[in-house]
Amino acid sequence: MELKDFKKHIESFPDGTKFDFGISEPFSWRGVYAEVAFEMLEQQMTKEEILANIELAYTETFEGYKGGEYRYNDHTDIHFENDCGSWSNGGCVSRWIAKIEEKEEYQSQEDRLVKLAFS
Repeated sequence: MELKDFKKHIESFPDGTKFDFGISEPFSWRGVYAEVAFEMLEQQMTKEEILANIELAYTETFEGYKGGEYRYNDHTDIHFENDCGSWSNGGCVSRWIAKIEEKEEYQSQEDRLVKLAFS
């Protein structure tokens, strides 16, 4: 998902909408420093609070885990990680989806396919 798509999705809700989850301020994704990441937060946040954190991705300059400065735009891919020092390559997202859906966590998409197809 690109940053603009995330922003557009959140903007589609009525003003004052409260979500059961929130996001941290953005940080450079350790997997590819030129991409942005957020930490998922298990706390209520309003549409406006989430948009404020997304907006920081557009307006701030970020330092990569091993150096370098990065700026993000509409076409920057987004990721979700436990913190700025983590790189789970999708594992963090899988854990959150399983938690929210109250379903089994899969170790990979291949693991999920095998368990879904051959159950």
